[in-house]
Amino acid sequence: MRTLRLSVIALIVGAIAFACDPSPTAVESAGLLAARTTSTNTSNRTPTGLVSCGQTYDSVTQVIGPRGGYVAVGPHYLFVDSLVLSAPVSITAVAPTATVRWVRFKPNGLLFPTNPRDGWGALIYTNYTNCSVPTAATLQIAQVSDSLGILAYLQTVSKTNKNPWSKATQYVAALLPHFSNYAVAW
Repeated sequence: MRTLRLSVIALIVGAIAFACDPSPTAVESAGLLAARTTSTNTSNRTPTGLVSCGQTYDSVTQVIGPRGGYVAVGPHYLFVDSLVLSAPVSITAVAPTATVRWVRFKPNGLLFPTNPRDGWGALIYTNYTNCSVPTAATLQIAQVSDSLGILAYLQTVSKTNKNPWSKATQYVAALLPHFSNYAVAW
């Protein structure tokens, strides 16, 4: 089981690395993209804003230290690479009951520097399979305020399993520079 988790993490990190923009205009490596404002949907544009998708309440507190680890809360997973944290940290993740898929991580502002060995420090992964999102949609993870206003978008990769003979798996993953509130967005 541990090997399977590590394989999944490696695939997600690899996909994010290949999705990165290597141009001189690329955004800072911490993973935050420039803040985007929400706009109304027009026929020429992709919708922007948070994805409507209910979730039930879940909360977990777990200690992660220098060896790294993961926290699972509702449809959200936090992966922390080894040697990113210098000491054990008690991490609380809350997935509030809501009509959008979002999660709140504490302690607020905990930083995850990029590990030079792997090129990432922490990763957030959210499953949105049951959210009635078209398989062609490109979703992102957004940092949001307590009132669910979009503050910025994270460096994100999304994946859809389009095999008609299996249950579709839709997820979005992003590099996590620090703790805050995060939601699935268009």
